[in-house]
Amino acid sequence: MPDSATLRRIRYLSSQPLANLVRQEIERQILSGELSAGDRLNELEIARKLGVSRAPVRESLRTLEQAGLVVSRKNYGVCVRVVSIEEVAEIYQARACIDAGVGMELARSIKAAQLSELQRMVEKMETACAADKTSAYHELNVVFHERMVEMTGNRKLLEIYRRLLGELSLYRSHSLGQPGAMQRSINEHRGFLESFRRGDSDAAGKAMRDHILASGERMQQACETVATGAPGRLQMGEVA
Repeated sequence: MPDSATLRRIRYLSSQPLANLVRQEIERQILSGELSAGDRLNELEIARKLGVSRAPVRESLRTLEQAGLVVSRKNYGVCVRVVSIEEVAEIYQARACIDAGVGMELARSIKAAQLSELQRMVEKMETACAADKTSAYHELNVVFHERMVEMTGNRKLLEIYRRLLGELSLYRSHSLGQPGAMQRSINEHRGFLESFRRGDSDAAGKAMRDHILASGERMQQACETVATGAPGRLQMGEVA
């Protein structure tokens, strides 16, 4: 007999429109890197692989285009969007503005249970750092920042933030693994939480803004280092 987790998954799948399931699968392939920037997305081929008609695939691609993950080109078709380093810099600037506002809001309104939740997430990040698991740390960090935006209760802001994260994930460049980067990031996250505990909105906003801008600068420096062929330890992803 299927376990409870499997049953929940079956109920979830049966409740979802087919186009949503197709979109989720295409999005998963894009964000995981199975589909690379610039790859063409053929409706017929996708439909055949997923065992569906072309209609839900077409609807899914329209939704993904609205989310900024794919683009439609005349006389070419739909392909995975290519994001430049210049766009990445703009995304970090936009994130810095959003995170600053989120920090100020949470310092004023965060509840004890939410603060405890964020603390537990930081503890998991500390475990990943201790094990030198950069990829695991990056994933936890993304969830941490997204969860803070969720805690503001602003659905439109969350929608915009998720789009920015999706666009940023399309930029798959090597980042220079700087010694101590994860630990510095953890210390900064602890600083956020301490500002929330004190209810210091100005400090929280500044700390979160500076954190994102510094991360963007590290990304830029890493890309420049890789481009010049300078020696260094290369890793995927960026601690943000």
